[in-house]
Amino acid sequence: MSLITYARLRKYMDGQFDRLYSVLKAGEIITTWAGVQGVVRAGLAHNFFSVGDQLVAKYGGEPTVWDIIGIDHDIPTDTDFRHSLTIQANGCLQNAQFSAPQALWYAKEELPAGDQIFTQDNSDLKYKFTTTKPVPVGGQVFHNFSEDYIPGVATTYAADRVTVIESGLPITEVASGGDTLADINVRTRVRYGSNTYHESAIKQWLNSEDEVFQWEPKANFDRPSTYTGTAGFLYRLDPELVAVIGAVNKQVALNTVVHKDKQVLFSDRVFLLSRVEVGFTTEGTTTGEKVYDYYNGINDEGRIKLLPTGSARTWWLRSPCTGGAYYVRSVFTSGELSSNGALNSYGAAPACCIV
Repeated sequence: MSLITYARLRKYMDGQFDRLYSVLKAGEIITTWAGVQGVVRAGLAHNFFSVGDQLVAKYGGEPTVWDIIGIDHDIPTDTDFRHSLTIQANGCLQNAQFSAPQALWYAKEELPAGDQIFTQDNSDLKYKFTTTKPVPVGGQVFHNFSEDYIPGVATTYAADRVTVIESGLPITEVASGGDTLADINVRTRVRYGSNTYHESAIKQWLNSEDEVFQWEPKANFDRPSTYTGTAGFLYRLDPELVAVIGAVNKQVALNTVVHKDKQVLFSDRVFLLSRVEVGFTTEGTTTGEKVYDYYNGINDEGRIKLLPTGSARTWWLRSPCTGGAYYVRSVFTSGELSSNGALNSYGAAPACCIV
């Protein structure tokens, strides 16, 4: 961690130093994450730090730089605390998938074996494939696409969404027939994944301290993420930093294609930033969101983030493209606002709050 210099110390020699010293030992103030937490809880972060200051913590065993992007910007979920210090990874810590491609259909009741017919969403096209084994309650049907949005072959899964019942089932177009698969998923999500952040795999992974991350489905169509079997984000992060990170109240807009609500409130310890928070314009319902001081008035170049290899990388935001079900907002390698399908793996540059 960066040391607080003598010049900085002079800022609070005007009577506040005694107050701070009563909270913490002087050695803790300048050498530990616990010391930083004490400064924050004492309400003196503005005296110790400035937006843009950098701190260092290990991620995956390697030193990584974290930028202070806001002081008392975020509201702690625990009402016993009033102050926060928001830090964000200076670069992309790694590539990460936002959300896996979703299932076509979810079994609310057992699906008997036989010819299965469905009508593709937003079209009059009907398709058929044949199963020889039933799909149990909680099971799923998934299919790939041969080209454009033409279904290729189907796979059926057991209720754990991992065990394959049947695979390689050819899908053909048919002229008629009653649908056996009702309430099917939006085809864009079957192909590209979901842009709903509060249900996303990346949100789960960022807040996991598990040595072996266990993904959990949050919606009927969800499919296992690429994080399964890897270490959770918080497990990889410096444990001394993890110990002082607190949950804060956040918001995220929802797309208008599959959601009736316009915004969701959530509480997390680690989170992706929104397009508003990094200084871009509003899209959808963004009530409660505001730009961090670090990004206020910044140009595109100031948003560029690098991978550990030194190359610029597109990095994820949590905001959706509200007019579609699968595009997620991101920051391009030039620092401009961009968007990408949720199934892609782009840079993870998350933020967290010392509370």
